[in-house]
Amino acid sequence: MIYDLIFIPAITLIIWTISNSMIKNLTSKINTNDISMIIVGAGIIPMLISIMVNPIHGISLPVMFLSSISGILLGLGYILFYKSLKSENLGNAGATINIQQIVVIVFGLFVLKENITSFVLPGILLIIFGSILVTIRKGFKVNKILIIAAAANIIWGIYYIPLTFAILSLHASPVPLLLARIMGFFSVLLLFNFPSIVKRIRAKVKISNVNSTKIASALLFSSILAGLLDGTGNVLYALSIQDGIIILAGSMIALLPVTLALTGKFIFHEKLTSMQYSGILLSVTGAMLIAIL
Repeated sequence: MIYDLIFIPAITLIIWTISNSMIKNLTSKINTNDISMIIVGAGIIPMLISIMVNPIHGISLPVMFLSSISGILLGLGYILFYKSLKSENLGNAGATINIQQIVVIVFGLFVLKENITSFVLPGILLIIFGSILVTIRKGFKVNKILIIAAAANIIWGIYYIPLTFAILSLHASPVPLLLARIMGFFSVLLLFNFPSIVKRIRAKVKISNVNSTKIASALLFSSILAGLLDGTGNVLYALSIQDGIIILAGSMIALLPVTLALTGKFIFHEKLTSMQYSGILLSVTGAMLIAIL
């Protein structure tokens, strides 16, 4: 049943929408380099849990190499994307996520040669075209910040290529995913080192008559929670790769710009145009086409 196939990607979509919304809120309060370290580091925990639930014995050098290459790309993508979130609104930066999914879908079609039904491809196209419309604003111009966000998502799209080969060669996702995440964490760590993050947060939080330590601790907790959600989403998405439904999963995650645009409107009070609402309608129609047919 198609419902069984889209269940995990749909849950992943919800989790990543929540985590990216939390991160957007945090980028105005915490240094983006610190957020990158916390998010990538906290995301290791769900992956450790997945290994305990589904232990894997034995791992080859090629799997370790592919996972390590993925991890370096992962860390670089986090650094660039969160830097763009600091200056750009959630809907615009989130829309570039479709670039990542286009890379994933093309990889699934032409390299993995996944089979798709006649209704899935039109659904994918509707989702992607609709999400592109979501990015259009009055007087919208491509700026350097969005180029940074786009570059991050191209890197994330490429990240899934060696990771997918590692997962398919091992016939399991937890170990390659964990190795990639750890490598991603250390690549970020090497770039920005890890002195007292709480101290740096406290230095930025300057509110009179308020205990800055408590605020810094709350922000740190929120960052860790966002990282746990982000890592959980990665675990679920990797399960889709393991099950050989990377195209279907990629098309569902391509709805993320739509969910982020709606979150931006209702949470951060960002305005949407009629063109963007049309894009949301097209994307939802594409998702329903995939789910129903």
